Amino acid sequence: MDEILAKQRIVVAGLGLTGQSVVRFLTGLGVTVNVWDTRTEAAVPSWIDVPVTLGMVDAQFWTGTDMLILSPGISPAHPGVSLAREAGVEVIGDIELFARLSRTPLLGITGSNGKTTVTLLLTHILTGAGLKACAAGNVGRPVLDTLGENWDALVLELSSFQLETTSSLGLQGATLLNISDDHLDRHGSLVEYADTKQRIFLHCEHAVVWRDHDECMPHSSVATTTRYGLDNTNTDFGFRDNAITWQGKPILNMAEVKLVGTHNVLNIQAALGLSQIAGVPLDEACNSVKSFEPAPHRCVQISQRGGVHWIDDSKATNVGATLAALEGIGKQKKGKLILIAGGDGKGADLSVLQSALLRYVDVLITLGKNGPDIASLFHDVHPVSDLPTAVRLASEQAVAGDTVLLSPACASIDMFENYRHRAEVFANAIAEVDA
Repeated sequence: MDEILAKQRIVVAGLGLTGQSVVRFLTGLGVTVNVWDTRTEAAVPSWIDVPVTLGMVDAQFWTGTDMLILSPGISPAHPGVSLAREAGVEVIGDIELFARLSRTPLLGITGSNGKTTVTLLLTHILTGAGLKACAAGNVGRPVLDTLGENWDALVLELSSFQLETTSSLGLQGATLLNISDDHLDRHGSLVEYADTKQRIFLHCEHAVVWRDHDECMPHSSVATTTRYGLDNTNTDFGFRDNAITWQGKPILNMAEVKLVGTHNVLNIQAALGLSQIAGVPLDEACNSVKSFEPAPHRCVQISQRGGVHWIDDSKATNVGATLAALEGIGKQKKGKLILIAGGDGKGADLSVLQSALLRYVDVLITLGKNGPDIASLFHDVHPVSDLPTAVRLASEQAVAGDTVLLSPACASIDMFENYRHRAEVFANAIAEVDA
């Protein structure tokens, strides 16, 4: 395959981290590479010494090109990409290129929410069992950077943007955690989005699936299946008396785990199922779960001053993530639950939040572009102009035993650099009211 690539003329689209990793990999093989970025003022790293074209391209640009490797941030429907297809250029992503070259056992995780938690947890479990494992893809290392290295297993977090340009990825085990409204501005409909996520099962040997949700079941043929859920069952993974069970027997008490909420019960079950596929005994895997430190900004308690639980769930950039947080925390709350939500809804149907808001939330504080849409779903609403104001208001409302949850259900791009910046502003504002 390396010899075939070396004879081709390849265009790499996008100058982000993924695009840069593709350029490094291909130039290292001696491939003739051109770079194209759709942005007219994109910054070009100084180390890139191949031709770079910025902005829109015409049909002539694709003359003599064999392959276009598309970064996840550029839609396959972009006019420039359409011109490439019309010129007979093969369009793939870095995951597909990796799939054609890798011989390492691969485990894949996708879904609207929980991907990073399961990816990092599974990597932690495999490493704890003595396997040389690495997280890659949408989190961790770019996949092409791992080629030529000696790994027992690679754990791939795969977004819908990555899967839509992938067709031959062979996975030893895979899971589709959940489906909720997200990236509909890119995929057009929930059906199209779900179909894209289903591509993870195209060449999968063993699926690990949430038994209560049909949309998570493989639509393509998979040899074997492990199922999990929150029900009390004697088959595969279940949940009873705050403990995860296997074949009806308790194996992991959630009181011993740092991940909180019933949504994380499902995440842990998915990781345990995938670790079994990699050959890790369940007792070893469960012990590793107990020592796992949750990823930041994903339903993590960051303060408990004055007995108030401040929860940072800034990574909840879509409705499904916030629904999971409300279900996971709301069912276990002792005092009031004060929710801070809002931002750029990315075209999603925010009204699906209403049932959970009415069931679990006591006070709602809204902000951002689509804050008014969320506010219209609830009765005790306090619209604010910025996050520090929201934190001050929440502090005035909260007493010992209450929980303040930042779970926006929206992207951060209308008010912040990214979800990490939003979390930083949240934490700084808490520190000020606590001072």
